[in-house]
Parts: sequence; structure tokens; C-alpha cells
Amino acid sequence: MRYAALLAALVVATPALAQNTPAPGPTNPSVPNPQAKPGATIIVNPTEQQCRQGWSNGMRWTKEQFDEYCTKLGASK
Repeated sequence: MRYAALLAALVVATPALAQNTPAPGPTNPSVPNPQAKPGATIIVNPTEQQCRQGWSNGMRWTKEQFDEYCTKLGASK
């Protein structure tokens, strides 16, 4: 009998507790994003296809950067 009353109380209390979870706070667009510094250049690594094609002069990476990343990309598989 005691367990039935306890179980009934838990069944009734559980949805009430779930509804009281705090909502996310408001955002503040005036605060700069700490992950992106103004004026910073975003570096995009070469794709697997670019690594297969090989480095060329028109690429945004130096040959050393390209080779280093493509070696890591190949080693990660």
C-alpha cells in the first residue's frame, strides 16, 4: 500500500518537475563572439579530392601546409 502511494506521487510529480526546467537565457548580440576575432581569416583545409589531385600554385596553402594536412588526412583513415 505504501509503495502504491509513493509510486502514484512520483508519477504525478515527474511531469511537474520536467516543466520547471529553466529556459535558455537571452542572447546578447552586442557581445562579440570569442571564437571569431574581427578581421580574422578563416582557414579551410584542403578536401580529400584536392589532396588526391595534388598541390598547385593557385592554391591558398603553401606546398608544405598542403602536404602536411594531406598526410594527416591520409593517416586518419
